[in-house]
Amino acid sequence: MAQRNNILTGVLITLTAFFVAFGIYHWQSTQTLAKENDLNEQRADSLLSAKLRLEGDVRSLESQLETATDENGWLNKRMLAVHEQVAARDRQLNGLRQRASGTGNTIRQLNQAVSSLTTRRDSLENQMEAVRDKINWLTDSNSLLLSQNKQLQQQVSTLNASLLTKVSESAVTGDAFLVVATKANRKETAKAKKVNTLTISLDIPAELRLEGVQDVYLSLTDNQQNALPEPLRALTVSLADVNEVIPVHAVQNVNFSRNPQRISFSLSPAKTLKPGSYRAAVFTKNAYLGAVTFQFRDSFLFF
Repeated sequence: MAQRNNILTGVLITLTAFFVAFGIYHWQSTQTLAKENDLNEQRADSLLSAKLRLEGDVRSLESQLETATDENGWLNKRMLAVHEQVAARDRQLNGLRQRASGTGNTIRQLNQAVSSLTTRRDSLENQMEAVRDKINWLTDSNSLLLSQNKQLQQQVSTLNASLLTKVSESAVTGDAFLVVATKANRKETAKAKKVNTLTISLDIPAELRLEGVQDVYLSLTDNQQNALPEPLRALTVSLADVNEVIPVHAVQNVNFSRNPQRISFSLSPAKTLKPGSYRAAVFTKNAYLGAVTFQFRDSFLFF
């Protein structure tokens, strides 16, 4: 009995191991089949995509083929047109060759003309070289003249600046005129009828450039340019631009080598002076030394 139980136990164990092994094998087979199924599905999807791409490529190629067919027809027409143009060019070339054969003489004449022109060109180049040398010489001369002109302009500018600070000799006259009228008692007066002695003095500047011993003349006139009564004489003086006749009322001999100096004239009017303005002008025989204007008034009851 115990042996039978052992046998049954062994059989059960064996069956159990068999079923376990079969279950494992079945499970592994199922997993392998699932993986293969998934892989097949992926391959089917890939093949479907490839099929779709190929179909698109086929349609594109068919379209390109149609386009190429159209282009081939256009190219055939274009080739025909090109052949016609080539034939026309050949005809033109033949015509040009015929005309070229007739222009040989013209070309020879042109060559002779070119040779003549070349000779003239060489001659002109030689002349041009001489002209360039002359231009260079003239340029140097012009530069020298410009330099000299610039120096002259500087000298002129210097002289102009110097002239601005100078006065013409004819414009230089005596200076610091002083007129003094005195009565018989030697007192100064401004009343016309009281004037007994008239003294007129002035400075002679060195700028007058008078030289040697010369007579200096005093000329008196009223506001109407009439000479005061009884001048010594009339005298013609030679001025820069005119000869002028003046009445002379006093004369003084002056040594101009002592300039600058002050000279003075004193005289007594021959007749009683009238109230009004008077002018005293000073001259040499050929120069105007200046003038001064002065005035005398009338006498009143108390002054």
